[in-house]
Amino acid sequence: MKKYFYSDGKEKHGPLSIDELEQEDITNDTLIWFEGLEDWTPARDLDDIKPILEINPPPIDTSEEEPILETEKKQENFQKPLKIGLKEASRGWLIAGFVFSILGGYLGVIIGFNYAFGKYKEETKRLGWLMAILGIFSAAIWRAL
Repeated sequence: MKKYFYSDGKEKHGPLSIDELEQEDITNDTLIWFEGLEDWTPARDLDDIKPILEINPPPIDTSEEEPILETEKKQENFQKPLKIGLKEASRGWLIAGFVFSILGGYLGVIIGFNYAFGKYKEETKRLGWLMAILGIFSAAIWRAL
């Protein structure tokens, strides 16, 4: 019975039977030696080893992420707080809110409080507060006239 040796690049392992060699992590480039060979030979060049290479399973994915089911994704979306940044559509409302605020309209105050208390980024919340305060002062000034 042949006894095989293989090298993982650092150490040599063996002697192993062909059945034991099947259990090892042998690749095409693994160097193999057995009695009768002159030198270490890549596994892909040895007829005895080719069947082992064919049944060698692919490497296991070591990423720690587990696959997420579609229903779990939907549940995550409902559980996460909604964060909306300063988007193109929001800019129009901000501009309109400031115009209403300056003109003394309570609509500017309402839009401002919507942004101030909404689930937006800090920059947008600050603009909302500024808009609401500007609207209140502007309304007071217009009433005094």
